[in-house]
Amino acid sequence: MKYEFDNVAIRMVKEPPLLADEPVNTPARAVDVLYDLLHDFDREMMIVVNLKTDMTPINMNIVSMGTINASLAASRELLKTSILSNAAAVMLFHNHPSGRIYPSDADVRLTNKMIQAFSVMDIGVLDHIVLGPTRDYFSFRENAKLNLDQDSYDARIEDLKFMREPLPEKKGRSAGKER
Repeated sequence: MKYEFDNVAIRMVKEPPLLADEPVNTPARAVDVLYDLLHDFDREMMIVVNLKTDMTPINMNIVSMGTINASLAASRELLKTSILSNAAAVMLFHNHPSGRIYPSDADVRLTNKMIQAFSVMDIGVLDHIVLGPTRDYFSFRENAKLNLDQDSYDARIEDLKFMREPLPEKKGRSAGKER
């Protein structure tokens, strides 16, 4: 019996640039760079900006376009361009078209989940910024809302809480054995 496997390639497609070759080293600078892109949208957008080690932007990716008050963002979608771009760090952004810049409980949960996910890939999350329709913003870092309880960005994949139920134990493996 023959099996057929599709041969696939993963590539990034470059579009016209939006970011200049200037360091994005403060939340205010990041807002200056992305405000023109996000302020007119009537629904929530989720964006990841991939950064080099010197905080110079590599690229940015609009990860999702949501509704007037919610934006879905799967970890794999946020990580995809960061991995392909060989990013050292990222800044996450989303807008609140309502003008209320304070993060919701869902925003805080998403941010903490993304810190865990990016840490597995050794990519630092420098900030998550919520932009309003004017130049006002809420920076998780400036407001001490980033849950960075580790000095380094290392984590065990088993510690991530992405699944509702634990994986079943494999037969023949004792619980105390190392993998």
